[in-house]
Amino acid sequence: MSNHALRPEGPSPDSYSRVTDAARFLGLHRIALERIQQLESRFRARRTEPYDQDPDLSQAPSARATVRLEPTDASAAPITVAFTTFPGILVRAGQWTMQAFPACGCDACAETMDGESQRFLELIDAVVAGRFRESITIPWFGAAKQEWRLWSPHGSSGGGGSLERSRARELVNGGARSRDWKPWPSR
Repeated sequence: MSNHALRPEGPSPDSYSRVTDAARFLGLHRIALERIQQLESRFRARRTEPYDQDPDLSQAPSARATVRLEPTDASAAPITVAFTTFPGILVRAGQWTMQAFPACGCDACAETMDGESQRFLELIDAVVAGRFRESITIPWFGAAKQEWRLWSPHGSSGGGGSLERSRARELVNGGARSRDWKPWPSR
């Protein structure tokens, strides 16, 4: 029997801690800036460049200023984009949903620029079209849960994770625990 037959399928264990070509994601900054400009010209939204206003986004080393677009209709979800030095982008959609592009960047995950830019654009398009829902569930016992869902004519996607109960209460801050966001108002 050959040694090849004994090896498990999939990436090697050391590839999970290795990033061979992080620069392949540099184009995400350009794509994000272009989409932000398109959104500003098509929708009624106020642009700000807040510094350290979102503790979750400000944890990553910044390559440039964070950009926040807040629709004039408060029932439409705001979008905040942080440009990381990795290079990559972090996006806050609505109140609680955070997505990283790339999600990891290591050699084992093998994310591509095309795949990550497509994923980013799908998120932005769904949020702007009002096809976005997010919620926080705080049970009597156990960990709290944050979930989000996007949908389009082609299907749906979603995600979420566990939160400490105290963090979930802090995020909800006495307000609604679920939001079905509306479409952004056009110019």
